[in-house]
Amino acid sequence: MALTKERKGEIALALLRNKVEKEGVNVSKNTPRDLGNIAKETGIELSELKEFAREFALEMVEKHLS
Repeated sequence: MALTKERKGEIALALLRNKVEKEGVNVSKNTPRDLGNIAKETGIELSELKEFAREFALEMVEKHLS
């Protein structure tokens, strides 16, 4: 069975959540530069990466601090 693009995205997000929950994440003054580098390396728009990172970080905070 071939995976749909949507299912691949769901799996990728679940793997990311698992990794962050186990290892944590570092947010520092270098984070904007890091996101800019990732945008260049992946071809993903910087604005999309920032929005994703913000939403993901808030999700993790809500999950573990509520």
